[in-house]
Amino acid sequence: MHAKLKSERGMALLMALGAIVIIGVMIGGIVFVSTQDYRIGGNTVRQTRAAAAAELGLNRLPQDWNLADNQRLRVGDTLTKSYTAPRGASVQVTVTKVSGVTFWAVSEGTAGAQGSQATARRRYATLFKLDMPQMNFMGAITTQGNTTVNGNVTVNGNDAAPAGWSACGPTAPPVAGAAISPTTTATINGSVSVTGSPPVLTTPTAGDTNTYFSYGSSTYQSLAAAATYTYAGGTLLNGVGPLVVGGVCQASVNPPNWGEPTHASPAGACDNYFPVIHALGDLKITTGRGQGILLVDGDLTVAGNFTFDGAVIVRGGLKMTGTGNKVSGALMSASVSVDDNVALAGNTSILYSSCALISALSASAYPKQAKERGWVDVY
Repeated sequence: MHAKLKSERGMALLMALGAIVIIGVMIGGIVFVSTQDYRIGGNTVRQTRAAAAAELGLNRLPQDWNLADNQRLRVGDTLTKSYTAPRGASVQVTVTKVSGVTFWAVSEGTAGAQGSQATARRRYATLFKLDMPQMNFMGAITTQGNTTVNGNVTVNGNDAAPAGWSACGPTAPPVAGAAISPTTTATINGSVSVTGSPPVLTTPTAGDTNTYFSYGSSTYQSLAAAATYTYAGGTLLNGVGPLVVGGVCQASVNPPNWGEPTHASPAGACDNYFPVIHALGDLKITTGRGQGILLVDGDLTVAGNFTFDGAVIVRGGLKMTGTGNKVSGALMSASVSVDDNVALAGNTSILYSSCALISALSASAYPKQAKERGWVDVY
C-alpha cells in the first residue's frame, strides 16, 4: 500500500510570512535599542555640558567680581550673573551675602533646547570668602618703638563701630589698648586713658616684623603695589576728604578722594569707597578725613583735625599732635629704626573697630573658594 501525500500548496507563503514577522521583530528591537542608546548618549552629553557650564559659572565669578559689591551688598542681599558656555550651554550664578566676608554662590548650568525635553540642568554651589589680608591687630595701637603719651589722649581696645556706621554687625571681643614689645619704653603723662583687655599688652609678637608686614596670602609690598594713591616721600597733605560730583563718588587724584568716614542716612556716595593709600617715605597730614588702608614707608605725622577709619600701618615712627585727631580701626607702627618713636599728644583718640577694619580690608579683596566644605552638588 502506498501513502497518499496531502497537498503542500501555500506552505512557502506561510514560511515567508513567519520569516518576515521574525525579521520585523528583530529590526524593531534593534531600532528600539538604538533609539534608547541614542537618547541616553544625548542626555549624557547634555548633562555633561550642563555640569561643565555650572563649573564654569563658579570659576568665572571670582574673575569677574566687582569690588564695589563687597560693601554695597548687605547680609541677605543677592545678585545674579549670567554667562554663555561653549556648545550652546548657558549658566546663571546667584550670589547671596551670608556674612560680612562670605558669599553663597549657586551656579545653574543649562544645555540643550530651552523649554523642551531635550534640556539638561545641573546646579553646583560653593561658599566664597573674601581673601582679605590677615593682619594681626593685637591692640588699638601696636608698636615696638619707644612711646611717649602726653595730653588728652584716648586709646581704647574695646570694639565699637565708628560714629554713624549703622551697617556693622555684633561687636568683636576686646583687644588690648596698646600692644608693645618687651623692649619698648612707655612714658605716660597728663590726662591719658588707656583701656582694653588688657589696657597694655607686652608681647614678643609686637617686636616681630612679620606682625607688621606679613598678612597671610598678602604682604605690605603687595598691598602697596595695588595702592589707589601713591605719594612721594615728604608729602604734606592738607584737607583730604571725599569728592562727589553729580552724586557720584569720584576716584580723583587731584584733589585726592580718601572716602567718606562720616557715614550718614541715607548713605553718601563715598561711604563705600575705601582706597589703599601709600606714601613712599615720610607723610604729614593736617586736617581732613578718610577711610581705607594707609601705608607709610617712613614716619607719619598728624598735625590736627584728621579723622581716619580703617587700618594704618607705619614702617617708621608716629607723631600725632593738635586737636581732633581720631583713628577708628587699628594702628601699627613698626618703628624699624632705633630712632623711630611713637609720640601721642594733644586731643588724640585711637579706637579699635573691627567693623572699620573689615570694611577697609575687604574693600579691595576678591572672593576665594572656602577650603573646607565649600562645594556641594545641589542636583
